Amino acid sequence: MNSNAGKVARFGMLTALALVLGWLDRAIPVTWFLSGAVPGIKLGLANTVLLYAVYLMDWKGCVLLMLAKVFLSGFMFGSMSAILYSLCGGVLSLAVMLLVRRRPGVGALVIALLAAASDAMLLIRNPHPRGQMLWCVILIALACLAALAASFIIGRRPDFAVLGTSLAGAVAHNIGQILAASAMLRTPQLLYTYLPVLVGIGAVVGCLTGIVAQRVFKALRVPIKA
Repeated sequence: MNSNAGKVARFGMLTALALVLGWLDRAIPVTWFLSGAVPGIKLGLANTVLLYAVYLMDWKGCVLLMLAKVFLSGFMFGSMSAILYSLCGGVLSLAVMLLVRRRPGVGALVIALLAAASDAMLLIRNPHPRGQMLWCVILIALACLAALAASFIIGRRPDFAVLGTSLAGAVAHNIGQILAASAMLRTPQLLYTYLPVLVGIGAVVGCLTGIVAQRVFKALRVPIKA
C-alpha cells in the first residue's frame, strides 16, 4: 500500500470511528446525576478521534477530519445549531491540542488553574452548595487535582504526554461551544454560570480519555513526540 492510499484509508477509518463514537455519545446517559444542574452533558467520545489525529496526521489532515466529523455528525444526529456549536468547539479544541502537544505538562497545569478558578467562582455564587450543585463543586475539585497530577506525571514520564494534550483539548472544546452559544443566544451569563461547570467536566473527561489514548498508543506502538 503506497503512502497516499494509506493516508486515505486512515482518514476514512478515523471518520467512521468519530461517527460511531458520536452516536454512542448520545446513547449513553452516563451523566444523568448532573443533568438537572448541567443539561446536555456528554462524554465527548467522538472528540477523542481528533486527539489521535494530532499525533497520527499532519495539521491539514487534522483540520479535514475535524470538519468531516462536525458536518457528518451534525447532519446525521443533530441540527444546524448543533453543527455551529460543534464547529466552534472543534476549531478551538484542535488549535489548542496542536499547540499544547509541544508542552503538554504546561497545558495540564493551566487546566488545573482553570478548574480551581471555576470551582472558586461556583462557591462564591453558591456559598452553601447542595444536591446537584454540590456534586458539580466536588467534580471540579477532583478535576483540578487530576490535572495537577497529570502535570506532575508528564514531567516524569514523557510517554504520558498525550494526557496533557487530551486535558487541554477537552476543556477547549467546551469553552468554544459556550462562547458560541453565548454569542448566538446573546446570553453572556453563560460564561459565569454554565462555563465553570463545563471546565471541570471537560478536565475529568479529558483525563480519562487521555489515559485510554496513552494505553492505545502504547499498544499500537505509536511514537508520542513533541
